[in-house]
Amino acid sequence: MITVGQIGCGYWGPNLLRNLSSHPNCHVKWVAEQSHERQAYVENNYPKTKTTSNWEDIINDSEVDAVIVATPASTHYELTKAVLKAGKHVLVEKPLAMCTREADELVALGTTAEKILMVGHTFLYNSAVRYAKKLVDQGELGQTYYIYSQRLNLGQVRTDVNAWWNLAPHDISILLYLMDGELPIYVTAHGIDYIQPGIEDVVFANLTWANKVTAHIQVSWLDPGKIRRMTLVGSRKMVVYDDISDDKIKILDKGIDRVPKIGERMDYDNFNNYQLFHRTGDVLLPRINLQEPLKVEINHFLECIQTGQTPLTGPKHARDVVAVLEMVQQALSGNKNILQPISKNT
Repeated sequence: MITVGQIGCGYWGPNLLRNLSSHPNCHVKWVAEQSHERQAYVENNYPKTKTTSNWEDIINDSEVDAVIVATPASTHYELTKAVLKAGKHVLVEKPLAMCTREADELVALGTTAEKILMVGHTFLYNSAVRYAKKLVDQGELGQTYYIYSQRLNLGQVRTDVNAWWNLAPHDISILLYLMDGELPIYVTAHGIDYIQPGIEDVVFANLTWANKVTAHIQVSWLDPGKIRRMTLVGSRKMVVYDDISDDKIKILDKGIDRVPKIGERMDYDNFNNYQLFHRTGDVLLPRINLQEPLKVEINHFLECIQTGQTPLTGPKHARDVVAVLEMVQQALSGNKNILQPISKNT
């Protein structure tokens, strides 16, 4: 039995607590929450779990094996650092930290402590995202040309972070997963602060990889409708992943083929000896066995504690997500029209 403490039980915390408490190999001993209302929620619904206003009660408890950090993003670094120094495994909500320097420090600390450090990039535990990854890996799309994603809603407006840090970690995590962990080499970005001065409500970002794959990300708190969609365009096929649709994955057999003229050998440098044909084939809506991604994530975290395996959303992935987020933020804060190089971690 793995004994767990959870710090924070606000917006996302109840979902974490529900999945942890229902796991047969997990006992949630503590929840730290400053809100008396949230403490009452835990006490009424999870009578076997104790509440406290002081998160240090959790890391000072020798019976606690692992800690869940579900607090605002600006607190992740300090809390995760304290948990690792206390010798506990940790699952922290995204992002790992608010800058690469802090992320690197946490990664090093987790390695030294020999404890599991995992970040809640939940979409990598989504069956539809994994299906899209399989299509890319198996070459079903052919050469990947470009990807674009939209994460929009007339939703909760944050005061501690902008829309980029609030929403884009999901898209960056998925993109790095699809790109086998390769970092983009350039980014550009443009954001606008309509509601709160200095806090962008809408952000448009472009990422370019060394293999010429380009991704466009749009995030917004101010859109009229909820959209959670990513489109992958390849030389052979295209894939649309729509998280709020009943059909999570749509595969389109369409594109533009270059075919040599009769009697000619293909020479792409010579326009006169090939023709362009628009190809429109079938649309496939594959059946996907959907499970709650957060449940899969929690199961994976507890399994990693037992086996010592590196989590899918472990230190390297979490650090690289922060690196991309930070570089785009630098582009937002500086010259938005100049390509910004992003260095690979060593």
